[in-house]
Amino acid sequence: MEAITIEKIRNEKRAQGVIRQLKRRQFAAFYCETLTDAKELALSLTPPESTVSFGGSITLANSGFIEQLHAGPFHVLDRELTTTPEERLEVMRQALLCDTYFTSLNALSADGQLVNLDGVGNRVAALTFGPQQVIALVSLQKVYADVETAMKIVRQETAPLNANRLGLTTTPCGKNGRCGDCLVPECICSSLVITRFCKVPQRIKIILVNENCGL
Repeated sequence: MEAITIEKIRNEKRAQGVIRQLKRRQFAAFYCETLTDAKELALSLTPPESTVSFGGSITLANSGFIEQLHAGPFHVLDRELTTTPEERLEVMRQALLCDTYFTSLNALSADGQLVNLDGVGNRVAALTFGPQQVIALVSLQKVYADVETAMKIVRQETAPLNANRLGLTTTPCGKNGRCGDCLVPECICSSLVITRFCKVPQRIKIILVNENCGL
């Protein structure tokens, strides 16, 4: 019990340090002990009857959060409900003008910079510009010492895991689990985006979670 208490205290201290750095960069930042608490906080920050959408995220998908959006008082733009590639692309385009966009992040640096790797680019596009607000649920385990370390982990570890999850067969990371700096059509490393400052204060809201969720 004592070890758990000490770990909890350490994680809270670590989270508060990251939150200070995020706020210094004009992000809104919060800390939740559980993913359940984080989801409830995210929903409380979302106005009823507003239009919402989300990017591809294991954290959101596996936690039941998307089902909560559909059950809530929101107008949900969900690309997974489309039936053709053209419809899917159009919903992804519409999502860039929604009121609230939900996502996770690939990584955070301890000094408050967001690091994201994207294949199509819709997720990082929404993060950068478009939706009225972006709410990101992020595991505290995704915080790394600096941007360089975060980028290295995302390229060499997160991308191969995502390639395997998506069943990619032509990328080096999909075939052998290692980044090959490829340029094949299936490449999921099209855009590497570092967000170092929230130009519109508190438009991007980061909810740090003391649970190991997502990749």
